[in-house]
Amino acid sequence: MHIGHNADDLDHESLAMRHLGEGILKERAGYLYEALNEYMVAGALDPDSEFIKEKLIELKRKMGL
Repeated sequence: MHIGHNADDLDHESLAMRHLGEGILKERAGYLYEALNEYMVAGALDPDSEFIKEKLIELKRKMGL
């Protein structure tokens, strides 16, 4: 699924939350590198989100990075 083609994604925070959601789904499915990519995009779109920062830290720790 490609994210970013909906009218709901007009601001960076909404688009970041969509990427965060995709990352959570991919992490739960075991696709850790894909989840990392989604979290990194979400973090770039909303760099002030503490939740996104924590998800990145947790996933990197889980992956041994």
